Amino acid sequence: MNKLQIKVLVTKKDGLNKSVAKIIIDGTDLIELLVEFEKPLAKKEGSPDIAGQYEGLSPSTLYKNLLNAPDNSNSQDNKSDILDCECGVWGCWSFMTRIETINNKIIWTDFEQLHRGKKSYNHWDYSKFGPFEFNLSEYNYQLDKLKTQ
Repeated sequence: MNKLQIKVLVTKKDGLNKSVAKIIIDGTDLIELLVEFEKPLAKKEGSPDIAGQYEGLSPSTLYKNLLNAPDNSNSQDNKSDILDCECGVWGCWSFMTRIETINNKIIWTDFEQLHRGKKSYNHWDYSKFGPFEFNLSEYNYQLDKLKTQ
């Protein structure tokens, strides 16, 4: 089973303080995992610098998205946005996953870069990324930390 940790960081952007939720899986930042995974895909299409160009979501947005509620306005194909573009514009470079609860586990599968989906000319195949399985009570503990931010 994987270990999920969520840290809330305060960053400064355009002179303003901004809270960002950092997702850490098994001690490694999810963005770092994606840089390594996406590097060959981005290089193949001639854009090596776009690999891992993500930023964490606000704590409240990530909380809502990780709950994967049916009325989640960010949901696409029953997937939840867990990272977005470092520019801060929603949908610019979204990274999504399907979140399922099975028994006492939360499972993240079926990852997708919104603009490199199956119908994209430059499809990025994430079938070998993950899945990640988290203990339900530990997962909920991490989500509860987001509520207070």
